[in-house]
Amino acid sequence: MRILIIGSAGGIGRTLIAGMGERHDLRLIDVVPTPGRADALVGDADDYDTVLEACAGVEAVIHLVHVGGGDAWDDAQKAMRSAYNMYEACRVNRVRRVAFASRAGVLPRSYYPRTIQRTADMLPKPDSLYTITKVFGESLGYMYSARHGLEVVGVRIGNFKPDRDRPEDPHHLSHGDCVRLFEAAVTHPNVQFEVVFGVSDSDWPLYDLDHGRRAIGYFPQDRSSVPESERQ
Repeated sequence: MRILIIGSAGGIGRTLIAGMGERHDLRLIDVVPTPGRADALVGDADDYDTVLEACAGVEAVIHLVHVGGGDAWDDAQKAMRSAYNMYEACRVNRVRRVAFASRAGVLPRSYYPRTIQRTADMLPKPDSLYTITKVFGESLGYMYSARHGLEVVGVRIGNFKPDRDRPEDPHHLSHGDCVRLFEAAVTHPNVQFEVVFGVSDSDWPLYDLDHGRRAIGYFPQDRSSVPESERQ
């Protein structure tokens, strides 16, 4: 499959390149050069024409854009424009599938205690401007799915670190499961709009992973073990 990764220079982007590069034809773009890939494009997703050109001829897009480091409201506006640019460019280019990197934090502990399992049908309660951009991206994806037939998977990523491969908490996503997750998100058949949790398995079932198995065929293979005394 020909897949565009927007945000390819980040930790998740580099992990997907290493894990999916031999099975798929990857096109890469980021605002900075992607390490080890001289063929990667350098461009800003905040510019519509740049995204429109990058999306031409691809079957799926993995949108990993993270905007940070500046004024929180300015960053949020840029992130939301980047999401709009991506969805609109996909519509114009007739891209079939989008995997949008959201965050598990749309169901924050400030509202939902960690004593209850998070499910995909819970109402998002964003408690930061950054999280609002993720809710916006999911909602925009639903609109493009409902109105234009774009297939969209909102991937609510937990905690991913390039230097931590094994999960130690139900909120963690391992490197191997990251690849399995996003590959399933762009290849699984018969998807219209879905939201799934981007975490590894755990003996503390904080997230409903059965939904991801049913919706996109995501079967995490790495598992954390958390003592009962630490489940709070």
